Amino acid sequence: MIDIKFEINGRKVDTRNIGDALEGAMLSAISEGLKKKVGSVRCPVHGQSPKLTGKGRSLDKLNFEVSGCCDKVIEDVKSKLGAS
Repeated sequence: MIDIKFEINGRKVDTRNIGDALEGAMLSAISEGLKKKVGSVRCPVHGQSPKLTGKGRSLDKLNFEVSGCCDKVIEDVKSKLGAS
């Protein structure tokens, strides 16, 4: 299963335990959208799922970092997301 995490303004945020209900709903919606787009991606060599981390100073300024067991799985995720 794909691993999606968030860090906002330098602190790790759990979508289930966020204090602001609107922010929690937004992060949950982002997570679900990412799972639909790249949740099926697996490394063809190692069988591992990718990891995505949304980092930013605020919710509206998130950038995602993609990591994985090898370059192939990272490239597959970026391709599905339309990133270069």
